[in-house]
Amino acid sequence: MNTDERRLDLAPCGLDCGACPQRPEKCDGCHAESEHVWAADCGIRVCCKFEKKLDNCSQCADFPCQLILAFEGDQWEHHTRAVKRLRKMRDQTD
Repeated sequence: MNTDERRLDLAPCGLDCGACPQRPEKCDGCHAESEHVWAADCGIRVCCKFEKKLDNCSQCADFPCQLILAFEGDQWEHHTRAVKRLRKMRDQTD
């Protein structure tokens, strides 16, 4: 898998779409143009992909925003790991 393909397997929120058990039966990944995604109305996805036209939130000048902080602080450990991944990516580009 090349770097561009790998980048697109990373959801805007930092989740690894390539490792997700929901694919491909229930979801085409957050970068899909279709509505066959886990949550088509996900605020993070809408903001990052459609409004700001970014690949993931680590590229955003507002990172970490309230959407990401709420996602990071919810009950799901994989969300915390996803935002940690984004923070690491952001640190590598600064």
